[in-house]
Amino acid sequence: MRIELDRRQWLAGIAGVSVMTLSVRADAAETPAAAEKTVVPPRPELEVYVRKPDISDVSLSPDARHIALITLVEGKYVLLIHEIATQKNKTIWLGESKVRSVFWGDNEHVVVFTTSTVGLREFTGARQEHSQAHYINIATSKLRTLFDRMESFYNTVEGDLYRIKQDGKYYVTASNYFLRDDYGLVLYRFDLATGKAKQLDAGDNGTRRWVLTPAGVPVARCDYDRDRKEWRLQMRNDKGIWKEVFKQKEAIDYPSLVGLGRDEKSVIIYIDAGDNAGEYIEIRNDGTLSEPLDKDGYNRGPMFHPTTKLFAGFARWDDWVTYEYNDPQLKRLAEACKKAMPDYNVSIYEFAAEDPRKVIIYGESPDDPGTYYFIDFSNGDYIPVGANYPDLPTQWITQKKPVTYKAADGLDIHGYLTLPPRREAKNLPLIVLPHGGPHARDTSGFDWEAQLYASRGYAVLQPNFRGSTGYGSDFVEAGYGQWGRKMQTDLSDGVRYLVKDGLVDPKRVCIVGASYGGYAALAGVTLDPGVYNCAVSVAGISDIKAMLEFDSSQSGSSTSPVVLSLKRSVGDRKTLDQISPIKFVDKVTVPVLLIHGKDDIVVDIGQSRKMERALKSAGKDVTFIELKGEDHWSSVEARRLEMSTAIVAFLEKHNPPG
Repeated sequence: MRIELDRRQWLAGIAGVSVMTLSVRADAAETPAAAEKTVVPPRPELEVYVRKPDISDVSLSPDARHIALITLVEGKYVLLIHEIATQKNKTIWLGESKVRSVFWGDNEHVVVFTTSTVGLREFTGARQEHSQAHYINIATSKLRTLFDRMESFYNTVEGDLYRIKQDGKYYVTASNYFLRDDYGLVLYRFDLATGKAKQLDAGDNGTRRWVLTPAGVPVARCDYDRDRKEWRLQMRNDKGIWKEVFKQKEAIDYPSLVGLGRDEKSVIIYIDAGDNAGEYIEIRNDGTLSEPLDKDGYNRGPMFHPTTKLFAGFARWDDWVTYEYNDPQLKRLAEACKKAMPDYNVSIYEFAAEDPRKVIIYGESPDDPGTYYFIDFSNGDYIPVGANYPDLPTQWITQKKPVTYKAADGLDIHGYLTLPPRREAKNLPLIVLPHGGPHARDTSGFDWEAQLYASRGYAVLQPNFRGSTGYGSDFVEAGYGQWGRKMQTDLSDGVRYLVKDGLVDPKRVCIVGASYGGYAALAGVTLDPGVYNCAVSVAGISDIKAMLEFDSSQSGSSTSPVVLSLKRSVGDRKTLDQISPIKFVDKVTVPVLLIHGKDDIVVDIGQSRKMERALKSAGKDVTFIELKGEDHWSSVEARRLEMSTAIVAFLEKHNPPG
């Protein structure tokens, strides 16, 4: 049986009708008789894949009486509040602002994060993506914004928000920059019922973040001195006085303050360079350092108890996440969550703060691209919160398969291959889809873009080329200085591997990528020509020197960690022209599609504009589409539809699936 929320009921709920009525159906393939009658539905329209997931984010109130979720309806964000006991719902329209996440500030108020691409006078860079936190009373629907109308503050927020509880009452803490001569980061506590703010602590313009106890007591704070290239950790001693307990000089890979340790007098930091690089360390308020908390693996992060906020174990990521809790109750609950959705990859989305036995989980399976459930393990009740792609028929979902092949120098490259549904795996057209970053990775999770291309008849290869994360520091460092070189041939080596196996037609291969992936697409037809039949670059880099200048301007310094990290990644400055696609447009022999958002503050749109001019001057086949109001992350659904429609049309014209 598959239990799912009917989308028509969902949309009816937006109009004020209860949406948590379940529709239960047996999948046709459950019995041989049913299988004989299975009729494959028509291929879904492009919009079904491109539209954002029905659930952008979901959160459980501390008392587990309400669920809040964010969805999109006709391009506008909607906050849905579901009361679990009564199955009643309330909808609050949020408009077209870019809503990023939602969480409960207390049991009566939801906090919604939004971002905007704007330029603010006191901040470096022409424009930045600034965050705001809006809190909404679920009874009255009244919306207010943190730091709004507070003298010497913009109504933005910087860094993390915490929910704390003092004298039996919940508050939210947030930090922001004080815009006076003594410019610095200040931490405030907000009463969501009254809107009153109280200062808890003040740092300076180098302060990065705080760690607090559940009662709102600041335990630790860290800062980074950009001039001295020094990261410092301060903690309150037993007398409540701030004392520096740890520092490290590091220009790029400075430590991170993560959260509370195993008690409220200790914190966890991540060391990214030096003797303990790649390790999590616990530091006490007297400066005592623990041994590394975990030496088994590199692709993991610490977890914290939902109530005490104390360190509670590690989560590990490979193809999917696994949990290793040291807290006995959380360990049992994690095991129960996995058993609750057999044959699914399951992740724990959120525990209720007041009772971790009440939890929201998320799962994907071979025929389900993602569903959320609320489970109450205290009594066995559960509610399907909703599905990400309810309009996508299971017959048009195809699985990512892990693949491993050898690069030309013998390095093992791991990645994923998605095959088109109901086509023989032989002589297929191929799309190489490199991820952005480049210090990131693809996983086995559902990928709307790979699924879209597969549904149009293409095999899709997503290589985790050298420089990708998830395979250890040596693998990341193997990518330093290899932009346009071995990082690039790691992609074409994957093409040759699939061609040799007979799976791919070497004359029908295209490369499509965004951000670093967009750079790889341009490099594929300039620095590594002869492999691809066409190329699509979304927000791609064409001129690396210009990218360094842009990053210097955005960060306010040519020696900022962001700029130094990029310099290390691209290699010797004297050879940057050798790996800049714009310098080799004469090598292009295939059609190129350029797409770029006008609000991109990560990769300047000038990168694509200059590449278009250079290609046109060289007499090459180039098309350029500028997306109005779009940022670096394809946040605007209408623009994502415009982008994907153009890409699919381009592919079908220049790399036909047959």
